Amino acid sequence: MSSITFMHTGDEHIDSDAHGTINPVTGRNTAWESNYRVLRFLAEEAVERRAGFFLSAGDNFKTGRPSQEALLMFVEALTPLADAKIPVILLDGNHHLTGVPADHRTVIHVVAEMLRAKGGTVVIASDPQLIRLDNGAQIAALPWLSKNRVLNELELTDLSAAEGDRAVAEYGIRKLEELAGQADPNAPLIMASHVTVDHLRIDAVTEGFRRGSEMDLAHLFSEPVLPIAELNKLPFQYGALGHIHTPQHFGDRYWYAGSPNRITFTDMPDEKAGNFVTLDGGALDVERIGTPARRMVSIDLEAEDWEQVLDTVAEKDLVQVKLVTGAPEVPREIRKAIAAAGATLADTKARPKPRAETKKVALPEKVDPMTALKKWAELNAPAGIAPETLVDAAEALAA
Repeated sequence: MSSITFMHTGDEHIDSDAHGTINPVTGRNTAWESNYRVLRFLAEEAVERRAGFFLSAGDNFKTGRPSQEALLMFVEALTPLADAKIPVILLDGNHHLTGVPADHRTVIHVVAEMLRAKGGTVVIASDPQLIRLDNGAQIAALPWLSKNRVLNELELTDLSAAEGDRAVAEYGIRKLEELAGQADPNAPLIMASHVTVDHLRIDAVTEGFRRGSEMDLAHLFSEPVLPIAELNKLPFQYGALGHIHTPQHFGDRYWYAGSPNRITFTDMPDEKAGNFVTLDGGALDVERIGTPARRMVSIDLEAEDWEQVLDTVAEKDLVQVKLVTGAPEVPREIRKAIAAAGATLADTKARPKPRAETKKVALPEKVDPMTALKKWAELNAPAGIAPETLVDAAEALAA
């Protein structure tokens, strides 16, 4: 069995503008520029390491209708691969289907045409298919499993939500089995998919992971989920997964490379990287290639070490400040310190004061307003103010 190397990434969301501002020199959003920079970095690393191919496992953009500028930036980021004749593989993700009718082609078709015009080799997967490259690599591609589209194909539109999820997950496993069955057993076989699998880490802080910004609990349990136990039965040497922004892996073979940039503060503790994968016979090696991702810093003003954390803030950092309970805004001196460091105050987390509990009293179903006020004043009059004062003032106003 021949050896092969490739770069695995995905979820670039190049036109995500979260925590970005307009760069006055370029006129571009600084978040876009950062997303471009990390993708270009991975493309250049793949060229330098002479990768056999470059694989993006979906969600290159934030919607299925990106702007012309976003398209140009994405293609420009991958241009080194076209120049080096390194094949590019693109899968459709859920964001690619946003705003796109079912009978229309998705954005990766346009990207492919643009890169081919530069002399690049591009293979795209909008439907399940086995991709065979000239270097011998085989990729079983399973794009995003659109629940509506799959159930329409299966003519199972009358299922309950839970039954529908199970049917789509079973469909995904069947497709992967079919693709694996079509593959040459003597050549490298890789699985690539934009999908959710079970046993995801949601908030495993002790392991250095936090919930990926793509995910929340409601999202996780309201879409088809492929069981890792079933995937482990399949003969793939490596599983290149997209859709979850938090990097993680299951066993030795299935990996979420994670988003290459920090898109929101949920990504703050993540190591942002691409996976450089080497398959040599039956041996697998995965090297994490760290990207120049945006740096994010969180300052908790109720923590004892907040001043030390503030001292670590550096130029171009994105800063989140968690306020003292009841404080309405970030203190002026802290704003000045962040600005002086050349950083950006990107996010503020307030801690509202807990509502004071008031004493409750039972009143008759019908009671005149003055009697009700007298009872309230006896229980809740502010300190230093006699209840009678409030009642007398109210009677004077009423008169």
